[in-house]
Amino acid sequence: MKKIFRKLFSKNRINLIQKYLSVKNPIILEIGIHKGDFSKKLFEKLKPKKLILVDPWIAYNDLIYQKSWYGNTNNSNQKIQDQYFLDVNKRFEKDRLENKIEIFRKTSDEFFLENKNIFDLIYIDGNHLFEFVKKDIENSLKFINVDGLIVLDDYGLKGWWSDGITKAVKYYEKEKTIRIISRHNIFNYHHQCIIKKI
Repeated sequence: MKKIFRKLFSKNRINLIQKYLSVKNPIILEIGIHKGDFSKKLFEKLKPKKLILVDPWIAYNDLIYQKSWYGNTNNSNQKIQDQYFLDVNKRFEKDRLENKIEIFRKTSDEFFLENKNIFDLIYIDGNHLFEFVKKDIENSLKFINVDGLIVLDDYGLKGWWSDGITKAVKYYEKEKTIRIISRHNIFNYHHQCIIKKI
């Protein structure tokens, strides 16, 4: 049944963002880059004035991360993360030299401590555990334009992170500091949640 709904009501992430993003040539922050595949789509489709990519590219030893992309399960995953970082830098070398893309190898907390930018779009796809997502939203609310969008990936998915994204969104919804513009459901199938600052 889920496969049927997915086929009938599935939405493309970029198209969904374009539908609600009113700013042309936006300043974009993406948290959680992995190999940079979605970063490329953001850059090509939204044509940002500036795209800032933030990821620590760290393999964590903690048991909770064992099933994640950044779990250090075989003690060689840090080498893999290091290679991802090098590949992303190479992939966007031309755009970095033209100052259209900046890459920061640090945690989102570390990045926000030094950030001076105000963003039109912040895409959150970093550490999915509740406390980390909660902090990413908290920090994002300080640096988002009045009409800016904050988008969270993997909304409505339990995963190894025990539905941390959904729980964090619900926390701020209850606090009445955000307004939900669009959220995943079976008739709106994309596992994204788009929010605005109140």
